[in-house]
Amino acid sequence: MKKKSEIICFIPARSGSTRIKNKNIRNINGKPLVYWTVFKAIKSKQFDKIIFSSDSIKYYNILIRYLKKDKLKYQNLIFDRRDITHSKTKSKIFDYIKFDFIKKFHLDKNDLLVQMLPTCPLRSIKTIKKAVKYSWINNQNCFSASEYNFHLTFGFSTSGNDWKPVFKKSPMITGSTQSQSQKKYHHPNGVINCLWVHNLLKNPKTIYTGGSPILTSKIESQDIDNEEDFKICESLFNLKT
Repeated sequence: MKKKSEIICFIPARSGSTRIKNKNIRNINGKPLVYWTVFKAIKSKQFDKIIFSSDSIKYYNILIRYLKKDKLKYQNLIFDRRDITHSKTKSKIFDYIKFDFIKKFHLDKNDLLVQMLPTCPLRSIKTIKKAVKYSWINNQNCFSASEYNFHLTFGFSTSGNDWKPVFKKSPMITGSTQSQSQKKYHHPNGVINCLWVHNLLKNPKTIYTGGSPILTSKIESQDIDNEEDFKICESLFNLKT
């Protein structure tokens, strides 16, 4: 019998964060950081399986404790005990997905793998559904992206007290500094990446190869990388409640 195609959520959370120790289990808005991404994955009801991938069983146990406390149904949650070789600071999670994860969990070429990073706790369920629906209907990869907070056209490099514009027609040279006159640029973020396994088997160089951008709000795209980011996200949580 032919295997039914599945939509699988992949949430990686290694323990060896360098800028902030144990970042992924540090509390934000009263819950560990990893909780919020798993919570949204469960509540979205989009996934046949939710795979929490970490080198730390401690992280998984903490996650389960909070899920039980909030009486969330997590029967489709699976723990992936990731080998230490795939959890080092310089390890690429994309390489792990392509060369080990697919085989380890016997994913079918027609499965859709949806990666969500725990460092973006403000993602909306609406965005999850939008991205999954787009990939599923169009049979195409997609990645989340958001508009830069400040116009890139003003960008410049420095050397001592000198500066050099990145763009030849920089508004810092032309004088055309009105905000509405600037071209908009976007960047990828860690909110969500939808990846078809049959595309991953082709060993693409990046997550973005052959994918289409799904635009998210600036609030959703807030990524936690340092102490200041924690404070910003905590404030935004308070604004949403």
